[in-house]
Amino acid sequence: MKNLKVKDLMIPAEEYCRVKKDATLHEAMTQLVIQGEEKGRIHPHRDLLVEDDEGNIIGKVTMLDIFKSMEPNYFKMDYKDHPSVLSKEYVQKVYTDFNLWSEPLNTLCQKCAALKVEELMHTPRKSEFINEEDSIDKALHSFVLGLHQPILVHKDKKVVGVLRLGDIFENVRKAILRCEI
Repeated sequence: MKNLKVKDLMIPAEEYCRVKKDATLHEAMTQLVIQGEEKGRIHPHRDLLVEDDEGNIIGKVTMLDIFKSMEPNYFKMDYKDHPSVLSKEYVQKVYTDFNLWSEPLNTLCQKCAALKVEELMHTPRKSEFINEEDSIDKALHSFVLGLHQPILVHKDKKVVGVLRLGDIFENVRKAILRCEI
């Protein structure tokens, strides 16, 4: 994979599902469905790029961001104190201590559907971008170390694409199948 560059596997930003920062979560989810059906994607996008009023990408909304927005008690947690390896006991204690997911799913969905995308979007830090000329190995390393997925790809400080872990996996899977044992 040393010869492959990020730009070889990324999805160009103009082909990715995008929403304005002031769209509601309900509008954003509708956009995902529409774009998935229009493009006839085998693996439809599950994440959205968030644009400002000028069309610049300022963040992303991922499945994890949506789940966290459904249960606001997650925002009360101090993530820097979490152990790097989560034991079953620790996970259960946090679940109980913060009274997570205590309301029915329908109630939680109703509450978050009207949220504005900018309220729940993830604004990537500088360290969360990857350059389109970087190797796939570097991107894979970032994913394995837990970088917030998908990775936004930039060129000259402008977002030009999205790199998903699944797309790298497909490339790795094909490479493994080409190997003879």
